[in-house]
Amino acid sequence: MTQAHPGQPLAERLAWAEDLLAWVQRDVPATRLRLLLQLLQRQPEAHRCVAQTLRSIVRDTEALDLFADTGLPRGAGFTSELLSRLVAGLLPATPETRNLADVFDRLFPRRSATDWLERVDAELAGKIIELFHHAETPEEGGWESLRTDLEDAMVQLADRICVVGSNREVRARLRKVAFRELPFQKLTPAVEALLARRDAGTPLSELGPEFNVVRGVADACNRAVDEVIGRLETTGVSTALVYDIERLRAQVQRLELLLEAWSAPMLTAERKVAILAELVRQNHARRGVRELCRQNLHLLTRRIVERNAETGEHYVARNGREYAAMLRSAAGGGVILGATTFLKLLLAKLVLAEFFKGACFGLNYAVSFVLVQLCGFSVATKQPATTAPALARRMSELRTAAQLEALVDEVVFLIRSQIASVFGNLALVIPATWILDVLWHGLTGGHIVKAHKAELILGTVAPWGGCWFFAIFTGVLLWLSSLFAAWVDNWFALHQLSPALAQHRGLQRCFGPTRARRLAGWLEHNLAGLGGNISLGLMLGIIPSVAVFFGLPLEVRHVTLSTGQVTAAFAALGGERLWVLSTVWLGIGILGIGLLNILVSFSLALFVAVRARNLRGPERHQFYRAIVGRFLRSPLSFLLPLGVTSADKAGPQVP
Repeated sequence: MTQAHPGQPLAERLAWAEDLLAWVQRDVPATRLRLLLQLLQRQPEAHRCVAQTLRSIVRDTEALDLFADTGLPRGAGFTSELLSRLVAGLLPATPETRNLADVFDRLFPRRSATDWLERVDAELAGKIIELFHHAETPEEGGWESLRTDLEDAMVQLADRICVVGSNREVRARLRKVAFRELPFQKLTPAVEALLARRDAGTPLSELGPEFNVVRGVADACNRAVDEVIGRLETTGVSTALVYDIERLRAQVQRLELLLEAWSAPMLTAERKVAILAELVRQNHARRGVRELCRQNLHLLTRRIVERNAETGEHYVARNGREYAAMLRSAAGGGVILGATTFLKLLLAKLVLAEFFKGACFGLNYAVSFVLVQLCGFSVATKQPATTAPALARRMSELRTAAQLEALVDEVVFLIRSQIASVFGNLALVIPATWILDVLWHGLTGGHIVKAHKAELILGTVAPWGGCWFFAIFTGVLLWLSSLFAAWVDNWFALHQLSPALAQHRGLQRCFGPTRARRLAGWLEHNLAGLGGNISLGLMLGIIPSVAVFFGLPLEVRHVTLSTGQVTAAFAALGGERLWVLSTVWLGIGILGIGLLNILVSFSLALFVAVRARNLRGPERHQFYRAIVGRFLRSPLSFLLPLGVTSADKAGPQVP
């Protein structure tokens, strides 16, 4: 208190204020602040010096950036902003600054400051405001320049909203309207008209019409942003567009906050401190890398999981007929993957460099997965990454007990659909691989694998051989392939390639207008699946080879492909090898591989989908309890199409 000197250089006064606030914010800040104010009441000279020093800091700094920039996305773009925040977090702040936003960084270095500021009661808030005005003299006139900076910030924000809201990417997602009729174009004139009336001496009580115009235009801007977001599902989304949307929404919200502060001459001390807390919170958000990623990747993630949710709806069997169809589809996939396994064992005989051998494996897997898709079959382990977003979409609709019950029904449908798919895949991959080995033996006189190689293959699925860890890694790859599939679909929609290809003159001349439209429609419906299948196949084949180059013991364990290889190994070793006790452990190993493949990919997809939809904790916990209760009442319904099977009870449909 005795070190407060209003005549010192600004850097020294800022260092003093930093030390003072550091002492206040220890332990229980509100208690320490009350103690400080009580001590100042007993020390008149120190009270005057502290008040004058605080006023001098406000006088010699500028609050324009604090009001107009703090906590808001900047215009540099997501990547540039990310790099600038990373660099700013490593470099020390300069002590010489007139920017009040930078001063906030020093005075409130921890996020916890927001919590205690928000809990300041009306009495303490009033004493804080009184401290700034204590022993104020006429010579100190002009120290409270905050109102001027606030008005300048309102004009600056209106100008920025006008520029960003008028971008081509934003306008393209709005209904057709004249450029000058856009709400973003009307905001700056409305704000300037309001301030001009005030500068002309009009009392605040008579500015109601102008103030209502500004608020109405701001509301129209918010509705326009909502319209843009609503059309992202069909037009696609990019990080640049999401960044602009987040900037618009944040800037409009800040303008509304500044309007509240400006239009209330008798703003309560408690509300002033609350606005201060909000600025502190947003100032920390301005510096945080995590907050930047959360804000700007939310809509992009939402778009990706929405695409996967649409795909996942096709993999849920809700009645006996769909359950049987799921078995047939999975059985067809098992036959193709049996041939895939056989071809992979043939490719393993080639003498190639490790990378090229992995590339051959990857191409084999990719072609097989694409063939499964084109034939209308299914691979069980690819489904969880798409069915989880479908589940999250229904979780966001929980309002009543009936909706909760319908969601539990959907989970039952989903789980038994996955079990049916796994059973269908394994039931046919085993005989398909065995028959191919018999044919190979008839042609060449030998099995596809030698006895020594067969023993090594059996060791790869033993529980003690690390197969379950590799199964977890494979589950991650399955999830990543679903993200890539959704990204491809988003890219296709973002660039409007479907109508572009349908009307492409070159394609129309080569194939005719009708076939060109059919090709565009086929790509629109199948490109995501092609991207996911090709990416998954290449990752399963190439990543282990790349890992070998770096000396990493990383392999993949896919339940269907591993089962096919084990079948080939048993065919080489003879049927009597099946009855050895260790075979039981191999069965447990394969069961664990399948379970982990599904659980990991499903869990990751559900986690991302839940976060993308901002589902609250109570909703999730209520849902989890309902699932446990259903399992205790009817465990067999999770395995077979028993109990609820009507598609009508699958929960509310999303348009």
